[in-house]
Amino acid sequence: MNLVKRLGVCFFVGILALGCGDSGFVKARGRVIKGGEPFLADDGEGMRIVFVPLDTSGTKYDTYAAAYDPADGSFFVMGKQDKGLPPGMYRVSIELMKKKEDLLNGKLMGAKSPLTLEVTKNSKDLVIDLDQANFDTLLAAGAAKAAKRSGGKKK
Repeated sequence: MNLVKRLGVCFFVGILALGCGDSGFVKARGRVIKGGEPFLADDGEGMRIVFVPLDTSGTKYDTYAAAYDPADGSFFVMGKQDKGLPPGMYRVSIELMKKKEDLLNGKLMGAKSPLTLEVTKNSKDLVIDLDQANFDTLLAAGAAKAAKRSGGKKK
């Protein structure tokens, strides 16, 4: 009987330890807006959203991809092994993809992106506001560049 109690206590402590292991991570979710409204990608387009930590004092760091839903402009970040991402400040990189081509020509990737967000353990609804990045201007420049590459011909 004593052995059964010990095993029961060990099992209980083990379950508690598993539950506390990832408590520092946040399964962030939010929405992408433009003009105060949800940004809905056109048919055939998709959006790649990546959170890059601003504090990269170490030589190695992780980036966190978000899943974007073009039906309602929402996104969520599950993180590595579905644990979420650590709280902190992030630069948000965005690509608007169509036929494997970024319609923004990389202008919102990495250090070029002016979009930043703070993720806290209390973050409930993160908002990526494309107007803060002059999205329409970047999109028009990307379209002009694509037209120039194709010689003005429509495919």
